[in-house]
Amino acid sequence: MISSLCGVVTELQGRIATIDVHGVGYEVRCSSSCAGSLTVGEEAKVIVYTDVHEDAINLYGFLDRLEKQAFLLLLRVKGVGTRSASDILSHMDKLDLLRAIGAGDATLLQSVKGVGRKTAERIIVELKDKVGEFALDQAVEASSHTQTKTNQTVQAYDEALQALLALGFAKKEAETAIKAVIDSQLSGEIDSGRILKEALRYV
Repeated sequence: MISSLCGVVTELQGRIATIDVHGVGYEVRCSSSCAGSLTVGEEAKVIVYTDVHEDAINLYGFLDRLEKQAFLLLLRVKGVGTRSASDILSHMDKLDLLRAIGAGDATLLQSVKGVGRKTAERIIVELKDKVGEFALDQAVEASSHTQTKTNQTVQAYDEALQALLALGFAKKEAETAIKAVIDSQLSGEIDSGRILKEALRYV
């Protein structure tokens, strides 16, 4: 499978780019952010997802690996294919998408052309927990600090903060979101996954 391409952009028509890698031209359907970063005649590196079918092999390009991860999350949703997932990411920033899913904002998802109410609700229902799991997985190493954490609650908040940073949120807005969750005084059992889901409402 092709996971990335590094070569010269020889053609760019809308979101379709042709990248020449040692004399072989690869046609890549890019997200809008990826296409916007490309310039004809210049070398570029594009993160790629290879979509293989019996009658065709299609390449989808992304600005960075986080955008590709958001794309892969969308593919887990029943009824959302590669073309639809690419279109969603081309009309909504990856972080806005993750915010919308984490906060259960179906209205924001419906603002994307081609995404109806049922699809938006399905995306939220099927991915809300997975967004949190993905972020926490990304933050496992980042949350390993030299200081000792003796309080489980403090550690849970720290892991949630690191997960937001791993998702690409700025440190200041991530800290503000965590503070908002702390101020809300969550009741019941508190773990990093629950804190993260709440924090996504505030970023």
